[in-house]
Amino acid sequence: MKKELIEETHNDDIGTADFSFNKLIKTFEELPTVSLLREVATIVPMKMSTGNIINIRRNASTNSFETVEATLTINTASSNPIQSGLSVEAMTDLNNQYGLDGYKIAANLLKGIVDQTENDAFIVFLDANALNTTPLVLSDPNSAEPCLFEITQRVQELIIKMNTPNFRTFSAFAILPYKNAASISALSHYVRGEEEAKKDLILNKIGNTSYYVNPDVTATKVYVGLKAKDKKSLGASSIIMGTFPQELLKSTHVESFQANIGLLNRYATAMNPLHDTGSEMLMEFTIPTQ
Repeated sequence: MKKELIEETHNDDIGTADFSFNKLIKTFEELPTVSLLREVATIVPMKMSTGNIINIRRNASTNSFETVEATLTINTASSNPIQSGLSVEAMTDLNNQYGLDGYKIAANLLKGIVDQTENDAFIVFLDANALNTTPLVLSDPNSAEPCLFEITQRVQELIIKMNTPNFRTFSAFAILPYKNAASISALSHYVRGEEEAKKDLILNKIGNTSYYVNPDVTATKVYVGLKAKDKKSLGASSIIMGTFPQELLKSTHVESFQANIGLLNRYATAMNPLHDTGSEMLMEFTIPTQ
């Protein structure tokens, strides 16, 4: 059903309401967002639609070295521009009336949409590639202290396993269901955890492991992988992300002939080629609800 947009003049009594568009925009721009994929993956700039990641590993049986490779292919969904519903006219008005950079504001507002899209696709990627391990049954799911100990112990066990027999890095990440993440948040200061308040999905850092909250509130799995400290080490990170520059696009609405703004966010995702059967670099376990 279509509705006609009609501009009308109102004399409503808004009392002492204080409205400042500059404050409103600043509030939206300061809302913290995070793409889990960009947080934990090694970033590789791409120039073409496909690319190869090549690594070298030792063959334990022959003591020789061999090359392994993985292919980076653009995620199909990311090839379609994200529609914002923001018009070029509105962005121009922001500049004329408030002296604001309308396109910068559009990019900031679109960042939250981009991050959510990447997070949703990333969880699907983790499900498809993580080695499933034994479920963790918490001894007392209603008590934060034993939950903290049991969850972090299992996470560290998997990290050590990923570094055996070939050491890669002890810098790692764990993505937790929000219910279990509460234990980390509540008691991490007892184990000298470092609070991370800059981004909404980062929960805490304990030792060399960064803990994140799964954006899916129905999740019951914990995902554990390795994370290079310098974001450039292809041998240490479990996940490789191929990126292209993000582009703001203009398109014309076919019915209104109104020019709208969209964002093209193309990227590719691949497992480190060193991730192989018996030498996995990404694992998962379920915490059954009790």
